[in-house]
Amino acid sequence: MKVTVFNGSPRGKRSNSHHIVEPLLEGAKEAGAETEEVFLIEKDIKHCLGCFTCWEKTPGKCAIKDDMEELIELFLESDYVGLATPVYGMLMTAVLKNFTDRFLPLSMPHIERSKDGGFYHEGRVRHMPRQFFIANAGFPGEHNFDLLRPYIGMQNMVLEIYRDCGEALQPEEDDDPALFDKIEKFRAALTTAGREMVANGEISKETVEKIHMPLMNDEEYMAQANEYWDEQIEKTD
Repeated sequence: MKVTVFNGSPRGKRSNSHHIVEPLLEGAKEAGAETEEVFLIEKDIKHCLGCFTCWEKTPGKCAIKDDMEELIELFLESDYVGLATPVYGMLMTAVLKNFTDRFLPLSMPHIERSKDGGFYHEGRVRHMPRQFFIANAGFPGEHNFDLLRPYIGMQNMVLEIYRDCGEALQPEEDDDPALFDKIEKFRAALTTAGREMVANGEISKETVEKIHMPLMNDEEYMAQANEYWDEQIEKTD
């Protein structure tokens, strides 16, 4: 079994998204899966041209020559695929959106009507991996994900992670010891989720609740974040 995560953070290995992905993949590996995290910012992924060559002249194959061909192969050979992103402007990053736009070759051009009255393009491939989604926000609170939740909710994900107070995942040495304890519990829940996904094909309600436990209260997080940026601005004056 293979579990792959495509990380759409521009900060790559330094990102808070990576700090969420890492323990989850550790759990998947413990359960026997082969795991990989791909940092999309390190890849050559050009913008979709909207030329429809992949539907007309070369069905299923994009006209653009870049890293997407091998990334699509990796996507299709995986049993589980995760998409990870920080929240930018209430949505996913441009890096991740650009990546998903380039999956057009996996669709057929004909339009179909769904049972709920919507419309879609039939898939070209017979097997698609099960997917999960990870989003983290630099703001406190749940409203950061108001636009992402409906969009992701339409895609039958095996797991959806929405982590507020994302910057708290990389604490300073002098931060409250209670925060370190909460982060360790958060990471432990992520590891459990990775194991459950591989072993059971689903994540327990108890594990999901632990993943979404509060790290800090809103006021405390805002105060620390604003103090940090005040210090950074002073250094540049």
